[in-house]
Parts: sequence; C-alpha cells; structure tokens
Amino acid sequence: SQRQEPGVVPSSWACVLFDDVAAVSGGLTLGRKLHGRRTVSLPYLRVANVKRGVLDLGEVKEVLVPEDEVERYTLRKNDLLMAEGGDWDKVGRAAVWTGKISPCLHQNHVFRARMRSEELDPVWFERYFNSPVGRSYFESASKQTTNLASINMRQVRGCPVPVPPLAEQRRIVAKVDHLMALVDRLEAQLAAARTAGETLMAAVIASLTGSG
Repeated sequence: SQRQEPGVVPSSWACVLFDDVAAVSGGLTLGRKLHGRRTVSLPYLRVANVKRGVLDLGEVKEVLVPEDEVERYTLRKNDLLMAEGGDWDKVGRAAVWTGKISPCLHQNHVFRARMRSEELDPVWFERYFNSPVGRSYFESASKQTTNLASINMRQVRGCPVPVPPLAEQRRIVAKVDHLMALVDRLEAQLAAARTAGETLMAAVIASLTGSG
C-alpha cells in the first residue's frame, strides 16, 4: 500500500498507514431483531462517551447482545477508540480504553483499533490523532453536512501515521503530558488571579461610591 509522509519526521521513525500497525474494526449495530437468540444485557460505549483524549463514563447505557457476539465486541484494556462522527471539528477524536468497566462493548459508530505489536503504544496514536496534524487529516477526509461530519473505516485504516521507536513514543507522550499539566496549572493560576482582581475592583468601587 502507498505510504504518505505526514510531514517531516526523523529518519529513525517509520511512516506507515494506520492499518499496518493496528487492527481497526467496527462495533455493535443497535436495534437489530434478536428473536430466538440467547442474549445478555451489557454496557456499551457510544460516540457521546468518546471525547478527545478522555472517556466520559458518567452515563454508560446497556444493550441486549447475542451471547455468541459478546467476545467480538468486548473491549480490551489499551484499545484505541475513535468517534465516527459528530461536529465537523470533533470527528475522529480518539481516547484509550482503560478497562474501567468490564465487560464493556462498543457500538458501530465507535471504531476500535487494537495495536498489532507490543512495540506500539496506543497513547502515542491517541495523541497523534488528536493533534492538529491528525485532526486536519480527518477534517479533510470526512463527509461533511451542515455542522456535522463523519469518517468511515477505510479512511481510518488509510490514515498515514508516523511511528517512532517505542522508547521515543513513550518519552514524547510523557513530555506532552507534562506540558499539558503545566498549561492546566497556569490556566488555574490566571483564573484565580482574575477572580482576585475582580473582587478587589468591586471592593474599591464600593468604597469610592460609599456603597460598601
């Protein structure tokens, strides 16, 4: 298959299609007729549960599924989940499954990618797909209507991805996480400073107007 380099990367990195490094599959189709089949009710993830870089498990619904299909759609820890559709700027958003609910399935609008090798860190690919480069690929490849967009499995499998050696994947992920935590702390400090400033200004105005 043809390889496309997603920008300039170090010579020690590989540039491949996502299908070369991960087995991508669709999920359970809802609303099917299951008369006469042995079923079990299990939790499953919807598009609404998959945010960019995080899973929202505040509301996890259940679905009746045939017993002989449970294994096929059951998530494993470190599976990478990707949203098929949504707002045009959120399509393709990705998050890694941590196994917090077991067993747990996924519906057909949530793609599941399972790494083909232990030398591949799913968090690296989550960070890549959620980065401006990954987001631009899905935004350009998606089918768009008014305020909504969607991608298909072929486009996910065909996404060009850079693959550093495993140690470098983990080093970069750790560095990004450190920088994001720093940004969060700075934003919290700025918010606290703004609140303190607004409180002080209100007190000054009150004292000058005699309303305090």
